[in-house]
Amino acid sequence: MSKVKTRFAPSPTGYLHLGNARTAIFSYLFARHNNGNFVLRIEDTDRERSTKEYEDMLIEDLKWLGLDWDEFYRQSERFDIYKEYVNKLLEEGKAYPCFCTPEELEREREEARKKGIPYRYSGKCRRLTKEEAEKLKREGKPFTVRFKVPENRTVVFEDLIKGHIAINTDDFGDFIIVRSDGTPTYNFVVVVDDALMGITHVIRGEDHIPNTPKQILIYEALGFPVPKFAHLPVILGEDRSKLSKRHGAVSVRAYREEGYMPEALFNYLCLLGWSSPDEGREIFSKEELIKLFDLKDVNDSPAVFNKDKLKWMNGVYIREILPIDTLLERAIPFLERAGYDVRDREYVKKVISYTRDSYDTLSEMVERLRAFFVDDFEIKEELWAFIDDEKVYDILNLFLEKIREKKPETPDEVKKLVKEIQKTLKVKPPKVWKSLRIVLTGETEGVGIDILIAVLPKEKIEKRILKVLEKLS
Repeated sequence: MSKVKTRFAPSPTGYLHLGNARTAIFSYLFARHNNGNFVLRIEDTDRERSTKEYEDMLIEDLKWLGLDWDEFYRQSERFDIYKEYVNKLLEEGKAYPCFCTPEELEREREEARKKGIPYRYSGKCRRLTKEEAEKLKREGKPFTVRFKVPENRTVVFEDLIKGHIAINTDDFGDFIIVRSDGTPTYNFVVVVDDALMGITHVIRGEDHIPNTPKQILIYEALGFPVPKFAHLPVILGEDRSKLSKRHGAVSVRAYREEGYMPEALFNYLCLLGWSSPDEGREIFSKEELIKLFDLKDVNDSPAVFNKDKLKWMNGVYIREILPIDTLLERAIPFLERAGYDVRDREYVKKVISYTRDSYDTLSEMVERLRAFFVDDFEIKEELWAFIDDEKVYDILNLFLEKIREKKPETPDEVKKLVKEIQKTLKVKPPKVWKSLRIVLTGETEGVGIDILIAVLPKEKIEKRILKVLEKLS
């Protein structure tokens, strides 16, 4: 067999959907696993819906996920090639011009609806002579080009995931390969491109299965070798319906903006439909996935997307896997957007080092780290009721005195200091901890207060305590 070559061929008509991202990842892994090549092809023949903005975002999101490609193409730059192969089919009588108007075709569809049968084109223009077709062209009648489908033939192929598939040509009839505005259609250009680019394995979603027999017929008509097909099972939401916006974010871009790690999303999408030979294991690096991935381990049944599982996995990457410098670099833009002062990178790095087990995404991180960056906050009335107390006043004064002597620099040192205060003033630990949390954060929960005190600069701690002491005195 020739060298393995796969492709990912998105349309730049919207954001990169999680289902398409998984297709890209599986195509990429299969090529790399087999020491083959991976092609990115932008399918932008739909002039009305395709935009450069979406193309740029697609490319950016694929790179963010960690994908790289060996060849890059845009279909809009290949129209002369498609025209050459359309003419070949017309000259050989394997395609023909169709002059049926949209109104005529709608009448045919309505007739099929009334009879309760699936619509297929009647083949009316197939019967036109060459002379009749030329006359209609001279009269300026708009036309499409249809592929001449052999009647009552069963097209058979062995899908690498779905197994044996057979579809009869009478189910679909002659189909359009060039629109009336001269632009070629998906089913035609995808064949020409895959053949000329030497694609050996077409990996795509199972919604493309009905297109496959049409494409096989075009391969045969043009004398091209037919590649192997692998149709991936659909991704479902937890309610077992097809994954959509009602299940939450469904685009790669949305997860980027929520502060998910590309490695975690890559890893998680691999587990949707693929079973690792390393049973029970879930965390894999890209290099390990390249080594392990094989289409034979892709399941035929639908995969269920679980956002909670993805979030958990993202937390594992944040807490345990990513180097602190990588995490810092990715966290900075999120902190900056929140208005936090991040000029002292060593301080920010220290904050993240101590708190990385407190959040699962970078958007969660922004809220959890507020107390490390924001000095001016209001203490709610009900919390004032707790700290407006003589014992709290004593706790704060003694704590301030102690940190002026020597500020604790680790959570353990903070715990030791709190124990001293507790014994000196004969108060219970919760009283000390809760008082310090309210005074230093304005909240009753959040990142460990021992961590906050260890990391927060002494002057910030003093400022916050003095502000409260002034009001209490």
